[in-house]
Amino acid sequence: MKYDFVIKNGYIVDFELMEITKKDVLVRNGKIEAVKESIDACMGNVIDASGKYVLPGLIDEHTHLNYQCNAMGANADLLCIPSGITTAFDAGTAGWSNFDMFYRANILRFTTNVKAYIHAAPYGMMCGCIHQENHDPSDFNEKEIMNLFYRYPDIIKGIKLRMCKDTLGELGSAPLKRAVEIADSIEARGFFCKVAVHVNDLPLNVTIPEILEILRPGDIFVHIFQPVGETVFDSAGHIRPCINAAREKGIVFDCSNGRPHWSFDTLRQALQDGFYPDIISSDVIRFSQFLSPGFSLLHAMAVCSCAGWDTLEILKRVTYNPAKYLGIMDEAGTLECGTPADICIMDIQDTEQIFYDMYGGACKGNQLFVPLMTMKDGEIVFRQIYYA
Repeated sequence: MKYDFVIKNGYIVDFELMEITKKDVLVRNGKIEAVKESIDACMGNVIDASGKYVLPGLIDEHTHLNYQCNAMGANADLLCIPSGITTAFDAGTAGWSNFDMFYRANILRFTTNVKAYIHAAPYGMMCGCIHQENHDPSDFNEKEIMNLFYRYPDIIKGIKLRMCKDTLGELGSAPLKRAVEIADSIEARGFFCKVAVHVNDLPLNVTIPEILEILRPGDIFVHIFQPVGETVFDSAGHIRPCINAAREKGIVFDCSNGRPHWSFDTLRQALQDGFYPDIISSDVIRFSQFLSPGFSLLHAMAVCSCAGWDTLEILKRVTYNPAKYLGIMDEAGTLECGTPADICIMDIQDTEQIFYDMYGGACKGNQLFVPLMTMKDGEIVFRQIYYA
């Protein structure tokens, strides 16, 4: 049985206008039925959200959730639901040879709405092994990858590729070119398929401008603020012209913090140039969940705020933006009437705790993003004990 709820007096954010208003939200039959200034409390169970933000359920666009089937995979419901996250993307933990098992063993069972990128390599990511995943483009099986899009069109949203010294060796940009060719072929058949390229510590035979040239509008450049090897900053600490040109081209940028892919220096440098990523995500794996630094999406949000980023800009990048760029606005990222009632009631609390990065940086925090309640499809699936 689904209960009806009236969420009263919460702060609602219009992420297109970037405006905050105080409104009520009516949840009925698992959907958002109304959002307006006043709704009769007799229409459902009342939740008082005075002084709190009533947000679409958060979206973590970069996680690893192939739980107990891969060394990297975290449990989506343990990681996401208490953090106010109702939709999460698995960032290519599985390839074509083991995605069916990932779907049956995990995605079907999770309360969290899990979407996925399929890894271009047959077995997905090989974290914890001596050898990294195989990036030889001759092993990228277009037929089998295509078959997965036919079987899981509502789940799989793109192809993932890692570009770093460990995975590329002497292959250069050939794996990325092949992944884009496959994505073009998939989209030509009417499917949604973006290429998400994860950039970190590049070999000398690949450059960031070359990667950006190969990517298509709508494709995603991941770990934009990572500080190792070639970065998106010039020698003076400013965003390089090729990055701004790529944004004009339509490339999407994801910070995807993880533990090693950010520093306070890079977060501040980006802010100096007024450059926000399009998406904020966690890159959490089983080995890093709840292990500081970088243990959750909420941590990524807190350190971005700590570095001076605007609060509404942060909230937009964990709700509206990932839903828009990944084509799921009909099921996440909004409180529009008729959409699923995936809701996070969020308290933003002052703090002076010290945050640390992995490179010796430290920063006194200013605010914490604290979920008080998570609602999935109109059902309460998490509630803080003190939020009665």
